[in-house]
Amino acid sequence: MVWDQETASSNLARPTRFKLHLPVSSVTKDCVGDFGKHVPAYASTLRPRPHDELREWGGSRLVRGKRVLDLGCGDGRLALGVARLATRVEGIDPDPEAVASAKTNSRRAGVRNARFAVGAAQHLPYPDGAFDVVILSWTL
Repeated sequence: MVWDQETASSNLARPTRFKLHLPVSSVTKDCVGDFGKHVPAYASTLRPRPHDELREWGGSRLVRGKRVLDLGCGDGRLALGVARLATRVEGIDPDPEAVASAKTNSRRAGVRNARFAVGAAQHLPYPDGAFDVVILSWTL
């Protein structure tokens, strides 16, 4: 799912502010569990390649030159693919092991405009307007 102002306008939709009232600890424990241990196998066998996901969305047009937030970034595959086109990419995921994988993958790829942090969508550590586009893919 990609959300940006152009998409919002073309769909005659307006972004709505809302808060989810779930404790982060229960979200992490109940939803994530030990998923981080399975990230390498999952990423290499089940998940589409980042450029395939971008092409499917028409995503290069949506992320080029933009500030992008990847919610539920996992191992960073999509965020790192987007980073080739975007000005800046931030990835956030509640699973510390997945975020560690994303950071390792970013270093190995030499990507300098992507950062990753542990966190949940319910409590984003960013001010309003910090991003032009928010992406989610294969997110629990």
